[in-house]
Order: sequence, then structure tokens, then C-alpha cells
Amino acid sequence: MDGDPLVEDAGPRAFCDLCRASIAPGQAVHGQVRDSSFAHPVDPQQDGNRMVTSCCVDHLAELQRQFRERPFVTEELWVAKIDQVMQRHHVGLSNEQLVRETGLNLLQLEAAARWCLGVGPPVDGPGADEG
Repeated sequence: MDGDPLVEDAGPRAFCDLCRASIAPGQAVHGQVRDSSFAHPVDPQQDGNRMVTSCCVDHLAELQRQFRERPFVTEELWVAKIDQVMQRHHVGLSNEQLVRETGLNLLQLEAAARWCLGVGPPVDGPGADEG
């Protein structure tokens, strides 16, 4: 995910995700990082892959370093997918509807709920083999 940075050609002013500096059109540097808190708004194949924007290559490298050090927790990604679906609905959804719209199964929904509540070990990462 830490591939070559992409420098944009032009477009609206952006802000650096590290220092929050305003970036002139055409000067932003973009890269992708693994982030279990990110559910892509349209493409589920991109879930967990967040695009970041920086004012320079050094800030992009620092952002990528920070995300590499952050654990990727599968349940957190599932929670992000659930949250995304729930935000589109003003009333609650049945488990069947939630399964259909998130692409998760009932066991994954339950694991995501346990993770939110801080109950039980994660599917992967620290503590996954405990319990």
C-alpha cells in the first residue's frame, strides 16, 4: 500500500492529512495506507485502504509510517462497514438486511458488536489466539 506517491495535476485546494497545511492546486501528494477504520463509500474491494493527502513526500512518508504502526483490526473494519450502512437508514435494519447490505455474515456482525463493547478477543492481531 505504500507505493509510489501520486502528485495531482490540478483541482481544488486540499489540506495535508499530517500538518493540516493548505495545499495549492496541483501540489498535493497522495498515497494509500492500510486502515481498518475505513470502509470505502462505493467499492468494497477498497475497504481498509485509505487514500491520504500530504503537502510533501516527507509528510506522506510519515503518514504511511504511522499507519503501518497502527494495528489492522478486522472487527474495526466490520464496524466501519456496519456504520456506513446504518448512516443510510433512518430506521433500524433487521439482521438479514444488515447482512445483505454490509456483505458480512451473522458471526462477523456479532464479532463487530463484541469488539465495539470491548468484549472478547479480536479475530486477528494481539489477543487473537487468547481466550
